[in-house]
Order: sequence, then C-alpha cells, then structure tokens
Amino acid sequence: MPNNKELGLIITPPKTVDYIISRLGPISAHDRILDPCVGPGIFVKKLLNKGIQKEQIFAFDINPEYKSEMENLGISFKSQDTLLALYPDSYNEFDFIIGNPPYLNKASTYVSENKEKLRKIYGEINAHETYAMFIVNSIWRLKHGGKMGFITSDSFLTLNTHTRLRKFILNHCKIDELLLVPENLFDNQNVNTNPVIIILTKCSGKEKRKERQENIMRIIPRIKNEEDYQNIKNIHKITQEKYELLPFNLFYVDVEKEIIDLFAHAPKLENYIKGYIGMHTHNNLKFIAAVDGTDLAKIFRKRNKKQGESRKKHKIITLKEFESGRWKPYLKRGGADQYYRPIMEALDWNKDSIPIYDIPKNVPFETEGIVISGVSSNLAARYMPKGCYWDSNKAIGFIIRNNSISIHYALGVINSSLYNYLAKGIINNTSSIQISGIHALPFILPDNDTKEEVERIVKNIIDNKKQSLNYDYKNDQKKIDNIVYDLYAKLFNFPQNLKKKLQKEYSIYKEKN
Repeated sequence: MPNNKELGLIITPPKTVDYIISRLGPISAHDRILDPCVGPGIFVKKLLNKGIQKEQIFAFDINPEYKSEMENLGISFKSQDTLLALYPDSYNEFDFIIGNPPYLNKASTYVSENKEKLRKIYGEINAHETYAMFIVNSIWRLKHGGKMGFITSDSFLTLNTHTRLRKFILNHCKIDELLLVPENLFDNQNVNTNPVIIILTKCSGKEKRKERQENIMRIIPRIKNEEDYQNIKNIHKITQEKYELLPFNLFYVDVEKEIIDLFAHAPKLENYIKGYIGMHTHNNLKFIAAVDGTDLAKIFRKRNKKQGESRKKHKIITLKEFESGRWKPYLKRGGADQYYRPIMEALDWNKDSIPIYDIPKNVPFETEGIVISGVSSNLAARYMPKGCYWDSNKAIGFIIRNNSISIHYALGVINSSLYNYLAKGIINNTSSIQISGIHALPFILPDNDTKEEVERIVKNIIDNKKQSLNYDYKNDQKKIDNIVYDLYAKLFNFPQNLKKKLQKEYSIYKEKN
C-alpha cells in the first residue's frame, strides 16, 4: 500500500477545520455528511465534538489503514478509491461534503497508473490534479442545495489549465466563499502550495442560471494567520456573474470591480491585432544561426569554446551572410525586452532545408507587425520588421488587423503598466502568456491626439534603442503609462488607488518608486 505522502495526504490544522465547518451553516439531525478522503479524521472528529451524531457522518479513503480508527468513532467508513468508485447511487447522496483532497499531479504514481480511467470520468474538465477531480466528484455526490467545504490548492482559481473546472463550478454551483488562507499553513508538512478555502452550494440546471449569476459571493484576499478567521476585515462581496465576465472565467480574488467591468464591456484586443502560432525547424542546432555582432553570438561562442571540438557547434554567421538571401530573420526568444531588439537569429532558407520545416499554413510570416514574448516576467512587446519568421514556443507574432490603430500605438498600449496588470496580474500570473490571453485583453480606441502622442513617444524609444540598447526609456514609459491609464480610467471610473498599485507593482520603473 502506498504511504500517506504518495497518496497526497495533508493534515489540516484544527482552527482551519473549525472555520470550514462554521461556514457550512446549520446542520440538521437528518443531514448526511461525507468526508471523501478522510485520512486520520480531523474533520470527522471536529464534527463529533460539535455534537453531530455519528450516524450522520460518512467517510471514504483509499487507505484501509483508517478503517479501524473510523469505525471506533462509530461512523460509516468505506475503504475505496473515491475518484473511481462512482456508481448510479453515488450521485445526489449527501447534504454536506467537507475535507482536504489529496494534492497529486499527473507526475504522481496514482495519476499515471489510473490515467485512462480518470480521463474517462473527468475528461470534461481536462483535470490532471486529484484535488480538481475531487471537487467535481463531490459536486456530483451532493444533493441539490447541498454544500461543499474544501481546503485545497489555489491554482485552479486562475490557471488556464483549469478553465473547464471553473466553468463546471459556475454551471453547477453557487460560490458562497473563496478565502485565501495563510501561505505557510502547511509549511511544517513540506507542502509547496498556496491554499484556498472554497465553500459551494450545489445549484445545477439551466433554469437555475440566473440564480447562480445573482448569487453574492464572499471573496477574501489572503489572510496572514489562522487567528484572522475570527476577525476578517477585507471581504469583497460581488455577484457570481462577474466571474463569467472575466476571460477564461477566472476566479480572481483581488481584482477591482471596475477592471471586471472593463473586461466585460470593452472590445477585445483580438479585434485589432491577431496572433499566430509559429513554426518548427525540428533541429534548431542545425538550421538556426546567431548573427555576428549580437549578444547571442557572444553566448554561442562561449558555448562552443566550452564544449570543445568533438561536439556539434552553434552556428554563427556574418552580417553579410545574413543579408545574402540565404537566411531569414528568425524570432525565437522570449524575455523582458520591450519595443526593440535587433534580430539575433537567422533561419536557414535553402531549398533543401525548407521542406523539413513544419510551417503552419495561413500564417502571414514576413509581414511587419509585433512580436510578444511568450515567456517573460512582464508583458513584453517589440517591433517586428518585415521578413520575419518566428518559433512556436517563446515568441508570438501579431499582425495589425484594423487600420484604426498602428503598430507603434499598439506597442505603447501593450507595454503599459495597465496592460502588464491585465495580462500578468489577472489573466496569467505566471511567466507564460498565450495567444488567447493576449486576444482576451480589453482594448479602447483612442482619440487622434492620444494616438499620435503615444506613437511619437514609441517611435522615439525605438529610434534611441536602435542607437543604444542601453537607452533608458523609463521616463518615456511613464508618460505612456499615464496616457493609457487616463484614457481607460475616464471611461471606467477606476478607483484612485489603482494607479499607485500599477506604479508599485506593474511598471518598469517600480524599483525607483
């Protein structure tokens, strides 16, 4: 039998258990309560201490070692794999479901060994983590109007991989509460996760959609310690419909309601620029070369020298070779550089190489546009000259599709602190960004004066960076940040503290604030 660590067991601290139970509301004498992954029974013992009758409490666990202890408490216990043990009578069975589902991902032994079985049951939500499957499993097991109280990883709140899970929850439940618990809650168990408490009420059916949308949620930003449960001061109360209005149905905790309104009512950026997935060479070492005189060429030389004569070498070509027609400009790298970066890599374009490449059809390669880093700590957009191809991984090519804006204006807006917040602070707060995330950004057409002023500043930044890559454009960027912010703030009545937040956390000059 796998040990508790292999099964993803995490023990919930008593004060947190008390809080979760308190948020379930009244429990009557005929209600049935389930802990679907009971472990040593911390939730069960708390329920008994609070006067809940043992006949009302049911527990499942994959580990049979808990059978004796749970039966000694007088409750009903089944040693079973809760995620796989779904039968016709498993649905709509319980009034309350509580617990701390195991934290196992697709690399775990359990998930890999049961991959196909789990996919058949939970494929609808594209889940790879057991806690996400437990949320769905428990919603199925709840009666209509029943409540679920879990503490689990907060990654499902915003990661794109959990978009389907969030949609499932919105289609089947009223979200009563989301509370970000202390980050160090499980530190003594060597658990590297940021937890959240989620309280749901089952409310399925198309006919209940309005009821779900009008539901008032309690959204509570991260508290510092368990004592804060007794005196929670920062509580946002918003309608559940707001989560339907955010891109990818993000369950965001700290987002301002005015920003939600911006996402809900402004046109999307994809109406004005369109991104395209790039190409594969299938052998970058063979077909990609660094252009001499660039920082990448310096890096390649160091690598070649370190690897010695016996290893295959990174290619370096002269500027004259690059301009001969044998090579195409190639955009492969991410990074935080904004506005301008010289072409550092070239793609072999001889007749024998081209058939090997996987070049997607209907992608307007070689068109002047914008390249946005797919991997970067901040949103980073740069000018893309004519003639470029780009890789399918860390660089994304975007083409202007609406002549009401220019490349230079788009660069200024995308690189602004407001857009850095929208993209990296809300849509995807990891180092990655995808085409769909850029397309989902809200966009407001500027008046001519605003457009021309941003274009002028951006052209100045690019011209100066062409002269010196070390050009300090922070003052220029600050002007752009203020122009973009004022344009959007005027239309959507941004709160006064938002500008300070952007300056402190999402601007390139934040270090000097």
